[in-house]
Amino acid sequence: MDRQRAAVAGLLPERLRPFRRLLLAASLLLATCARGGDVAEGPDAVADDLGRLHSASPPRSRIVSLVPSATETLLALGAGDRLAARTRYDEQAALASLPSVGGGIDPSLEFLAELAPDLVVLWPAAGSGASLTSRLDALGLAWYGARIQATEDFRRLARNLGRLTGVPGRADSLVAAVDDDLAAARTAWAGRSPVEAAYVVQRDPPMTAGPGTFLDSVLAAGGVSNVFADMDGPWPMVSLEEVVWRDPDYVILPVAGLGSAERAAERLAGSPGWRAVPAVAAGRIATVEAALFARPGPRMGEAARLLAALFHGADRAVRP
Repeated sequence: MDRQRAAVAGLLPERLRPFRRLLLAASLLLATCARGGDVAEGPDAVADDLGRLHSASPPRSRIVSLVPSATETLLALGAGDRLAARTRYDEQAALASLPSVGGGIDPSLEFLAELAPDLVVLWPAAGSGASLTSRLDALGLAWYGARIQATEDFRRLARNLGRLTGVPGRADSLVAAVDDDLAAARTAWAGRSPVEAAYVVQRDPPMTAGPGTFLDSVLAAGGVSNVFADMDGPWPMVSLEEVVWRDPDYVILPVAGLGSAERAAERLAGSPGWRAVPAVAAGRIATVEAALFARPGPRMGEAARLLAALFHGADRAVRP
């Protein structure tokens, strides 16, 4: 208990010191009742992506998600009222009234302690390895490790969040809807040949989407053959010489807000190295909304349908 008291007191800024007893009581309650990893395996428990067990009873009612795709999933499950805060990357209008804890990998621990959520959803390696998780442990805050890189990871997370929030039926329906969207996108361009493209996850130094990632799956569903699908690792760094050698039909460039798409394409075309890529030199740069394509969440089917329409004129790319 002394360690718990010291951990909370040491994190609190001066303005919150008058409330330290209340916060300590809340953190101690969470430590004993809601801490992940201390739950016996059974039908009322779910395992996160680190194998840590979390009780699904009672349903979680005060959640902070530090993973934007998990936040979108909670909203799609109709559990947005369970969210106690957001990150600076959660731009949805439904979250505008929520306070921000900062970044997903560097949230304000003082504010998290003040919020006293009964579950924090995070990327396991956030905050320089185990430092974030260990500090949440010190505060007695339960956390769920979500490693989401593939479409199957989304399905598992959606179902687990559905159970943790008491809406498993909605989770099953959400997963089915996303799968239907992806299937509809594939059907929309059936009979046409996929276009070859390189997706620019990061421009400098160049990073792209590798095999097995949700982006690789979204590209394939939308009628795009990923020219880097044979690389090792999910998010490989590549040289511009490699991009030139692979000679994609198109370069797909994500931008934040499509209002700046033209300027972003112009910057890429004017960049040393990138302008040597034949597709870039020829102006075959396809700009897409970064937020739509950066998250393995409920809108993956929407992203695939957009690609089918963009590259194949597939206006049939809608859910039946």
